[in-house]
Amino acid sequence: MNSSAALFFVLLQNQLSAWLIKPAHEPRAIPIHGEDTVRINRAEALLEASTDVSARLHGEGISFHVAHWLLDKEGFGLWGSVVPRLLQLNPPECRLQALSWEWLAARFGLDPKSEAADKHTLTQLIFPWLISADDAAERQQMQDALTREHDSESARLLAERMQLQQENVQLRALNAALQRVDAENLVRFLPALYPRIFTVLGAADLALLCGRVEPLDIQNPYPEPSEETLRVLQKDFRNLPAHLQQQIVDFVKRLPQRQKLNPRTEMREMVSELERR
Repeated sequence: MNSSAALFFVLLQNQLSAWLIKPAHEPRAIPIHGEDTVRINRAEALLEASTDVSARLHGEGISFHVAHWLLDKEGFGLWGSVVPRLLQLNPPECRLQALSWEWLAARFGLDPKSEAADKHTLTQLIFPWLISADDAAERQQMQDALTREHDSESARLLAERMQLQQENVQLRALNAALQRVDAENLVRFLPALYPRIFTVLGAADLALLCGRVEPLDIQNPYPEPSEETLRVLQKDFRNLPAHLQQQIVDFVKRLPQRQKLNPRTEMREMVSELERR
């Protein structure tokens, strides 16, 4: 079908005419039952005339998105009685718009008598203004829709940002917990691997290397574990998951103080093997 157009019906003093305005075209009079104007005294006659115009345009492959009805007081009475059937007659996407001739005449400073609605006034003044007003309303509707879409997108992005911030807080808390676990592992197992390690590596330095601000709670001087405690700790270290064993040994391996530390005899082979990986 051709691009959508605007259809105008003018019913003044029981005389009906129809006009079509296509984009970038001059207004065109549409014959009704083969006549430029027809007399309408009954609601059925008005419906038949509208049907004839719609059928003619459909046969030409022309669609219209709005049907303006320019009516005087008497015309409003006839038109109102057939509105439900007009809605069924026109395409679903077509809007009906009724306009008072008396109101338009006052709007443009015209004589309210129907004789003032001549062809020139209709096609050069009234119709273009109505189309412009209709386009402005559509533009406003489009702008409102875009605004709603923007507001909805902004709300969605804000919700996503808040969720990411919440996840970031959770990750920081988890990372802090992991750092605490690592520090606790170091405090527990390093004495099982190296003698007098906390004499060489102070509590404050160890805390900073673990990513903590506050020093670890380590006695100074740190007492050497008993033989029985060492055996238990060394056994527990051997039972640790491999990645935790590697993590602890790698931590010491990268320290400048490593050269001052000699692994305990019973753990020397295992530490050397881990350091070689």
